[in-house]
Amino acid sequence: MNGAKSVRDTIIKPKLVDIFGKLTSNVLITKAISAGREGKTEQEKLKLMVESICSDPKVKGMWGVAQTAKQKRAWLSALK
Repeated sequence: MNGAKSVRDTIIKPKLVDIFGKLTSNVLITKAISAGREGKTEQEKLKLMVESICSDPKVKGMWGVAQTAKQKRAWLSALK
């Protein structure tokens, strides 16, 4: 299992399911996977996936700007 996929499946997805439920989480993850395909390194892939999720209006609406930024930093540091 690669690094970005592992972070997505074991850290990001469970958090999204807890907050948004399965349906919305699946939509967010699907968009994130698509965005991540553009990355060349694992760090780039993860960054693109996290940016996709954190830029979604549903995420910003639920968490607000400060919490979204905090969560983004936490997810990005998970691969380091």
